[in-house]
Amino acid sequence: MRPKIQSSHLLYSGFFDLKQDLLEKPDGTTHLFTSILLETSAVVILAQDREGRWILNREYRHPTEKELLGPPGGRLEKGEDPLKGAQRELLEETGYWSEEIAHIGSCHPFPGICDQKIHYFFAKNGIKKKESALDPFEFIQVELYTNEQLQSVLQNSADIDGNLCIALWYKKIFC
Repeated sequence: MRPKIQSSHLLYSGFFDLKQDLLEKPDGTTHLFTSILLETSAVVILAQDREGRWILNREYRHPTEKELLGPPGGRLEKGEDPLKGAQRELLEETGYWSEEIAHIGSCHPFPGICDQKIHYFFAKNGIKKKESALDPFEFIQVELYTNEQLQSVLQNSADIDGNLCIALWYKKIFC
């Protein structure tokens, strides 16, 4: 059952849009609801190099004020194919390239506040092609982990990007 939208106002427009709707329930009660609109999907790439090491980013995420360990990824350009976007983001953020890259799942990870859909990819046999080409607001250090090292980090650290957990789950289920 969907509520009726009585009114909608754009509160902010920029890297994302912030919208506030006045929603009416079937019983007539109303509620203000604020949403983040990103207008484009994103990609996350769970990648391994030729030695089977995980290619991960330690990235400063300002809302948490911490450096979190997670997979490379980012927003797609308008109209960009998710596979092409995944290859682009992997190369830009890590300098690695993989021809063996496959879609392993998609979901809406924050549907309570955001319209973003994320496409998850698994890339095998990554090779280092160049240095990272980061955006001005990205603070990323590329790190390589063996399976044992990654397992230890996952068991002992709270400083993990949730996208790493989702990507590992998709890989376990579908690969």
